[in-house]
Amino acid sequence: MSVYKESGTITLDYGPMQMTIQASRDGQPLQPAAADGAKYAATLLDGLARVKHIARKPQSELVTSSEYSDYPEVLQKMITAVRQSGDVTLTPLAAVAGTIADMVADYVVAAAGATKVIVNNGGDIAVRLSGQETVTVGVAPVIGSSYTHVLRITANDGVGGIATSGLGGRSFTKGIATAVTVAAPKAAMADACATAVANAVYIPHPNIKLEFAKNIDPDSDIGEHQVVCGVDDLPHEVVEKALLNGYQSGLTFYHSGHISGAALFVYNRGIMLPANFISQL
Repeated sequence: MSVYKESGTITLDYGPMQMTIQASRDGQPLQPAAADGAKYAATLLDGLARVKHIARKPQSELVTSSEYSDYPEVLQKMITAVRQSGDVTLTPLAAVAGTIADMVADYVVAAAGATKVIVNNGGDIAVRLSGQETVTVGVAPVIGSSYTHVLRITANDGVGGIATSGLGGRSFTKGIATAVTVAAPKAAMADACATAVANAVYIPHPNIKLEFAKNIDPDSDIGEHQVVCGVDDLPHEVVEKALLNGYQSGLTFYHSGHISGAALFVYNRGIMLPANFISQL
């Protein structure tokens, strides 16, 4: 495990997890508390590794909530998030990054009385704000590209997590979205719903290349599912229909209160939910 301290930010590099933690109280950095949060994140990942075989199972094979009280808390929260998303194809791993980010953020707040915490777990972000604290998050239309929009969050907005999914991300996707960014009350829910909405940005077309996930990664938790592995030029109307499908998926989450908003992109074409969800630079 490597923990780096730089400019008030703690960076954790531990196995598959790369995380940054920023914490402050009334503008004063809380670097020791953030460092403790990094150590806590490592223990969460270690605990999850022992039940990875359960986390990889589809929801249909998991026990009911009353029966998994013996699971590590992190796995319980992952299961709850994917079940609340309503997407039965998701395994608990669809919410792993957001769940750990949430738990670390809550840990730092409780331990040090932080008024502002930002935990970025590989792009899935937990935010905790109180009082007059604010944060601005950049939103890019293509994962890994420069951001073109921003999402401004205050302590009164009820946003505790931001997650992005789509082509080029760390996990497979069943859709053609180059980025779907979702804000939600918790990062775990944002993580699960971003995955579900990105999967929904799809419509069959010969120029969309599909492959079984297991043929790309034999260790994938969705090995029997077809995922998008390449996209050639698509007609404008195909992109628009795919975006609309994703929008309808996001609308369900929005009306249920599971998410606060979403931005869906296929390169330079995008759709927002609600229309003023993010601001263009």
